[in-house]
Amino acid sequence: MSLQGRTPPPRPTPISPSRPRPSAHRLVRTLEVLVAGGLAAALALGALLAVRTYGHHRRSRRVDLSLAAHHRTGRSSPTAASSGSSKAVTAASNGGLHAEVLSPTPGSTGVSPSATVTVRFSAPLTPGSAMPTLSPPLQGSWKQIGSTTWRFTPTEDALPLSTVSVTVPAGLTSSSGADLSRAVTASWKVRNGSVLRLQEVLAELGYLPLTWTRTSQPPAATSVLDTAVAEMYNPPAGHFAWRYPNTPPQLQAAWKEGTFDRMTAGAMVAFEVKDRLPGYTSIRPQMWAALLTALEADTTNPEGYTYALVSQSLPESLTLWHDGVDVETFRVNTGINGRNTPVGNFFIYRRFVSTTMSGQNPNGTYYNDHGVRWVNYFDGGAAIHGFVRASYGFPQSLGCVELPLPDAQIAYQQWLHYGTLVTVEPEPAATRAASA
Repeated sequence: MSLQGRTPPPRPTPISPSRPRPSAHRLVRTLEVLVAGGLAAALALGALLAVRTYGHHRRSRRVDLSLAAHHRTGRSSPTAASSGSSKAVTAASNGGLHAEVLSPTPGSTGVSPSATVTVRFSAPLTPGSAMPTLSPPLQGSWKQIGSTTWRFTPTEDALPLSTVSVTVPAGLTSSSGADLSRAVTASWKVRNGSVLRLQEVLAELGYLPLTWTRTSQPPAATSVLDTAVAEMYNPPAGHFAWRYPNTPPQLQAAWKEGTFDRMTAGAMVAFEVKDRLPGYTSIRPQMWAALLTALEADTTNPEGYTYALVSQSLPESLTLWHDGVDVETFRVNTGINGRNTPVGNFFIYRRFVSTTMSGQNPNGTYYNDHGVRWVNYFDGGAAIHGFVRASYGFPQSLGCVELPLPDAQIAYQQWLHYGTLVTVEPEPAATRAASA
């Protein structure tokens, strides 16, 4: 089954006829004054627009990464006495100072979290000039390379998938007095973190049916925060173990260390929803920041771990396993031939207490079922949900896993959650033949 519907210029003043006509010399002099005044006004207007453009540009390039800002505000030095990465972007007025960001390439993705930032000017800067700024701020220093090039070397890593920007401020002057007329900004995207580290943290926080034990010690010279960020790219050594001795073999078979499998993706979605984030099925930058915060605060999964196993052996059943115990087994209906329930490992990605399902029946007619209750979508339009039938335990649905309404309510309210792993076993040959 599929879900229906988601979500006029002023007039010139005339010359008085009683006013004497000016001489040719006075006309020329007046014209010179007007031209000079107009040029000065144009220059002043240009400067004002540059300042306003700079202020607006800086506001529009600000990166919203609250965790990084909370921990790292003010860590990059703003002066030339202290001092990053993008393609050349040039800003200058005629005869003014030019600036270009050489590296990393502007707009690039997959950039190293510790990439150096290099900015080159068309002439040496006035001593003591302000240095470019990074957003979000990173601890590190600027150093002059040659007479016109400055390089920022960070001493901490940026968060995975974060967008980092460098801004060269307007108003800088060269030793010859040339000005940089407008700001120069370039941005790039940091590469993703390690899936293995994602699994380690999710296990530590209780979102996987495994434990993880560290077997290496972090470097003594670095801060706890900086080490935690660095380990998002280079996972520490450790080992996984099943949290419960009677873990179902189907659940064990769904686990792949170091792989973004369905179990890991479901655990990530469960964490995101518990942390009041949108439950994305792909890794997003906000997730890494939230994981870091939860790891620091030791905020573990409050609901424990539930696993749903759908058997298509007659009588068909749904077994719910929670924290090492089979807590419920219900009779269910799966899909008929031609509208089979998808087989494999999935996770619940959307839930409704009540919704409308619509689609086409095998005979070509259409259905539009309102008020379908206790719905847990796990693969496209396939869902575990309540549905009134005369009996249960054999193929009757159009691809969903149907339960009696009281059982569906128990499953929805007590055991199933966003991210819950669902395994649908293949239909045995005998069952398939019987439903043909």
